[in-house]
Amino acid sequence: MNVFGLSLEELQSYQPKQTKKKDFNEFWEQRIEESKGQSLHISHESRSYCLPGVEVYDVYFEGFRNSRIHSTYIKPTETNSNAPTAVIFEGYNWGMLQPHHAFHYTIQGIPVLLVETRGQTTKSPDHNVYQNGGPSGWTTLGIKNPDTYYYSYVYMDCYRSIEVARELSNTKAILLGGSSQGGALALASAALHKDIMLALIDVPFLTDFKRSIELASQGPYSEIQHYFKVHDPLHKTQAVIYNTLSYVDCINLASLVTCPTLIGIGLKDEVCPPSSGFALYHQLKGEKKIQVYPEFSHELPPIHEEEKLKFLNSKGSW
Repeated sequence: MNVFGLSLEELQSYQPKQTKKKDFNEFWEQRIEESKGQSLHISHESRSYCLPGVEVYDVYFEGFRNSRIHSTYIKPTETNSNAPTAVIFEGYNWGMLQPHHAFHYTIQGIPVLLVETRGQTTKSPDHNVYQNGGPSGWTTLGIKNPDTYYYSYVYMDCYRSIEVARELSNTKAILLGGSSQGGALALASAALHKDIMLALIDVPFLTDFKRSIELASQGPYSEIQHYFKVHDPLHKTQAVIYNTLSYVDCINLASLVTCPTLIGIGLKDEVCPPSSGFALYHQLKGEKKIQVYPEFSHELPPIHEEEKLKFLNSKGSW
């Protein structure tokens, strides 16, 4: 049963209007052009690892405008020149992706780049100066200005990480993945890059903001609730806040995604309401599939990893 009162039938038809501003596409096009003029300055160093069959590297590159981003690159010793490269993004404030998380790809000859999120890990400090502090957490940092909003920077860091992966692997084909915040970052990256092979997105965050903020009883959406409660109880800045959020809302970015996309949803998710995942899903323009797990919340059963492997390998062999 959906704890938020929408039946699965209602979720399948739930399609809120996008909140795009007139300059939405221009906003992201300008940032992409700016990024192209900024060198990646990639550096990497081999890291000893406890198992044979893979090579592990610490990788650093320049994030958007500022800040140096750390990632981990896992390369199978027996590579396949026809295989894609996987770029995987982390969950919110949870920089715990380790090389073993890549093994279900490396056994297929697929190299993997595990990308950290600026500010959320000790090796990727955020050096941006924001117009306002983050009184409740990362979601409110710089929230009064879309150009300098925290996630406007993070999305572009992720955009740049795809070019890092291509340079490291000398491979054009890229598959994207991530859960929660990582799912949102994979979605945004697939929207901003036009030549992604496919995206595997679990319990996506940063989507359908207004409804999600109202419904979520756990997790980082509550930071925005806290912002209003403590710093603006009369909601005088509400229009400003939701204007900024509209530029990073995945329901607005999803209509730019044309690659095959698999989304996993738990119907009892109190962190990222299931309706927000369906809202994103309905906006996708390419081949798409949504896998629903009625008894699960903000995590998915192990069988979903099998579903992702099936989806990936239905798109080609290498």
